[in-house]
Amino acid sequence: MLAADLHHYFQQLVLHYQHRLYTFAYRLSASQQNAEDIVQEAFVNAYVSLENYTPERIRTLKLQAWLYRVTLNVYTHSLRRARLHVVPLDITEDSAMLEILGRPEEHPELLFEQMEQRQELASLLAQLPEKYRICITCYYFEHFTYQEIADLLDQPLGTIKSSVSRGIRQLRTLFETTSQQEGRKEKQ
Repeated sequence: MLAADLHHYFQQLVLHYQHRLYTFAYRLSASQQNAEDIVQEAFVNAYVSLENYTPERIRTLKLQAWLYRVTLNVYTHSLRRARLHVVPLDITEDSAMLEILGRPEEHPELLFEQMEQRQELASLLAQLPEKYRICITCYYFEHFTYQEIADLLDQPLGTIKSSVSRGIRQLRTLFETTSQQEGRKEKQ
């Protein structure tokens, strides 16, 4: 369908993928504004590229993986332009990333605990080196397979598995360190 009428079906493509790509970009950039800019630029780049592709190439394209790759490229280029390396995630009560489903009045103490855990996880994830943060975000939050991440990042499968494993190990270490520091503060 996309190969037959790019302009018409691209709008549907945007509607289908915009939220997922925004979430992906937000987890990488930790900024609502940057995520919006990244996704918008990614869709523009995707449209321009698709205009230059043959219909056969469009039909054989693994669209989801390709769109994530375009988004990741835009994110990487934006980092180079801004020269940012680590950006903390904005996990405030007003953050769009903290959408809590269900009825809060049912168990407010559980919801508060979950919110604290999400904030802590987001903070710890932001402290990881970018290569681990991207792999963990793709695997655990975007539910990509190892092979899909390898294709996305153009890296060997073993490297991706290793990066996810090492990233998780670093997250555990950061979590333990944070827990120990909080334990010491409570004793004082």
